Amino acid sequence: MATLTADALAVMQRQLGHITAAQLECAGVGRETRRRLVHTAVLERASKSVYRVARHQPTVETRLLTTSLSHPDGFITGPLVAKYLGLRQMPFSAPVHLCLPHGSRTLVPVGVTVRQSTKVTTLDRRTLDNSMVVASWPRLLFDLAADLPPASLLSVIDQTLQRGDCQFDELGAVARRLCHPLRRGSTLFAATLLQRGDRLPVDSHPELIVLEGLLARGIPVETQFQDLRLPNGKSIRIDLSVPSVRWAVELDIHPGHRTPFGPTRDHQRDRQLHLIDWQVEHVTPIDMLDVVGLLDELAELYRARVRACVA
Repeated sequence: MATLTADALAVMQRQLGHITAAQLECAGVGRETRRRLVHTAVLERASKSVYRVARHQPTVETRLLTTSLSHPDGFITGPLVAKYLGLRQMPFSAPVHLCLPHGSRTLVPVGVTVRQSTKVTTLDRRTLDNSMVVASWPRLLFDLAADLPPASLLSVIDQTLQRGDCQFDELGAVARRLCHPLRRGSTLFAATLLQRGDRLPVDSHPELIVLEGLLARGIPVETQFQDLRLPNGKSIRIDLSVPSVRWAVELDIHPGHRTPFGPTRDHQRDRQLHLIDWQVEHVTPIDMLDVVGLLDELAELYRARVRACVA
């Protein structure tokens, strides 16, 4: 009876029940044994060169993994893998994007979009624990510039910086290496980096919306003002602020603000800020339903604060 070796099973456990023909060969499972394993419904073909556990229920993750295993000279990129990796502001649906070296000739299944590139180096790839090869964080953000609107691209750049997935100088380096007039997304990627600069990243997309709106209204707001020491000895950071007039905007968007203790902590912090003459404006999810009205109101509050400080 045809069986899988212990080495083959170890590989399949790591790769979500998937294994390539080359990996089977290395694990001591030859072509004839593979044929019998398929015939007896132990394995089934996921692609020409990839096998998986029979009767496997495909998921987004296994679609991405199968594509990656089938094309070891490329890497997975684009909105679908970005969503899988936890990035926000991705389209509701998107195909698998496979980047291959320019000139590659390969057949891909329906639902896979090939992006060929003359610029594919070790800097552009990283391997996940399940053996999926995906775009490095800087390369992924560059590639997303071809598919996302400006606000969404800026948002995911801030998200990856805030999470520590990459550094701003790495994004500058990838822009210098990859930006080209004929390469999709180059203009938007470069313009986005130049516009945002190396300011501290925001924590959420709503925070970015408020930041951009206040800046557009001429308010010199800063992000993540840190290490402000309160009278009780605690140090805090503020979402958005103009420190010169001690004016702050806090976005109560995170679910923690809506727990029984969330408002209490917020009010306690506000009282401490009031003791050192800081004015705090809070923004809630309902406020974000009327962004223009909210921003206009915050702008009026800021101007009133400036008048009070100079009076």
